[in-house]
Amino acid sequence: MTPQAMIRSKKMMVLLGSALALVLVVGCSSDSSEVGPPATISESLPSGYGSSSAAQWLQSGSGDSTGIWVNGTGKATGDPDLGVLELGVEALANKASEARDMAAKAIDATVSMLKANNIQDKDLQTSQFSINPQYDMQEIRRCTDGLKEEGKGTECRTEFERVLIGYQVTNILTVKVRNLESISSIIDGATEAAGNLVRINAVNFTIEDTKALLEVAREEAIADLLARANSMATLSGVELGKLVFLSESGGASPQSFARMEAAAFGFGGDQSTSILAGELDIIVNVQGVFAIAD
Repeated sequence: MTPQAMIRSKKMMVLLGSALALVLVVGCSSDSSEVGPPATISESLPSGYGSSSAAQWLQSGSGDSTGIWVNGTGKATGDPDLGVLELGVEALANKASEARDMAAKAIDATVSMLKANNIQDKDLQTSQFSINPQYDMQEIRRCTDGLKEEGKGTECRTEFERVLIGYQVTNILTVKVRNLESISSIIDGATEAAGNLVRINAVNFTIEDTKALLEVAREEAIADLLARANSMATLSGVELGKLVFLSESGGASPQSFARMEAAAFGFGGDQSTSILAGELDIIVNVQGVFAIAD
């Protein structure tokens, strides 16, 4: 073998040795860094993400969003135990002081009636009070004398002008009624106390403590979630893995507006106002993500 051939052979051996060493280093590094699948979805999040960011991270499409995504809904129905009335007075007079006096007398009589129906001070709150000027658009005909030296007569034209017609005072109370059977008598009493100045803006019902109903709705929502997830796994031919993410929404205190069947607002009438409370629903929605088992 010539000296040149020996040199080329030695260089080739050096290159092959370097390549083999590099392969061994990479292989060892890969083996030492391998870990099993994360136990929870939070462990697979990028650095700096907490459990509160899991939903946003999943929904953004970042990372591995494979799995079975499913929603569940639960409902619990209960009877309302609290009525909330928005009632008060509204007075209109030529002068602001006159309107205020009229409204003050009417609202004082209304408050006295409410306390006579066992409404406590803590359940009474002024939700609106205002004094506002009231205007009306009126048609006004204006005439002007023409210039005699130009031979013009009287000229008239019709204009519309905003005219002050008085001042309006509004005083509205938010009233919590804990004895629902007394709502009809309270509405009728308000019309008698305030007369033509009475205003009833809203009647609605709610459930003050919803914890028990919320638990029932949540249990139904989780059961619905599991049933849907199992059905999806069966139909798609895969095995359902463990639950890796779960969130809840809904469950707010329900409210409903009452129907006034007979609004016979006093004034000497014999028929009382009929108020129907009905039932209220609490809805809980859950979203879950299940892994697909190997």
